[in-house]
Amino acid sequence: MFDRYVQGTKPSWKRRAVLTVSLALHGIAAIVLVVYSFVHVEEITPPALSLTFFSAPPPPPPPPPPAKKHTEVKHIEKKIVTPTTVPQLVQPKQEEEKQEDDGEEGGVEGGVAGGVKGGVVGGVVGGTGPAPPQKPKNVPPHVLDTEKLSGENPHLPDIVKIQRKGTGDAIFMAKICVDQNGNVNQVSVMQGIPGADGEIMNTLRSWKFKKQAIPICSMTRFVFTIN
Repeated sequence: MFDRYVQGTKPSWKRRAVLTVSLALHGIAAIVLVVYSFVHVEEITPPALSLTFFSAPPPPPPPPPPAKKHTEVKHIEKKIVTPTTVPQLVQPKQEEEKQEDDGEEGGVEGGVAGGVKGGVVGGVVGGTGPAPPQKPKNVPPHVLDTEKLSGENPHLPDIVKIQRKGTGDAIFMAKICVDQNGNVNQVSVMQGIPGADGEIMNTLRSWKFKKQAIPICSMTRFVFTIN
């Protein structure tokens, strides 16, 4: 009987179409709801905020200045001591005025007391001869060169050159003294050259200088180059 009922019922195409369209519509609606849930975002209203501003308390007042110290003024009493004894002022002794000497008869101007009548000015008291020579004055070598008038430079003898060949330079040093007339009156060897001192000294004695107020002396140095 059931088989007959099943066989008697025939499938309807309209019912299938309606079922298919219904399922499609439901599926589309479901997809639209899902997409809308992602797209639509409800705005949440932020809570109301209240801002309160607090002002900082004022700074404390500065401390009062320290009290001034009272400086005590000390009064120092000065005691004045009066001397009991008065110092005596000693007056310097005045030198006795020397009586001017009118000189002796026959004396000359510039003479000294005790001189011999007819003597020479500048002579020795009680003597009859002339005054002693003045002590010479030492001067630098360049001063002596400027006072020189004539005179050749000394040379080494040939025999000395042969003997000292290959030994280097030879140095000669001497002290030359010139009198007031400009003549060389003394030659003192300080560093000599054996075999040549005599000839060099003779050459130096032939030098002529200007007249001098007082005798002068100076050091002279010669360097002889021997090839």
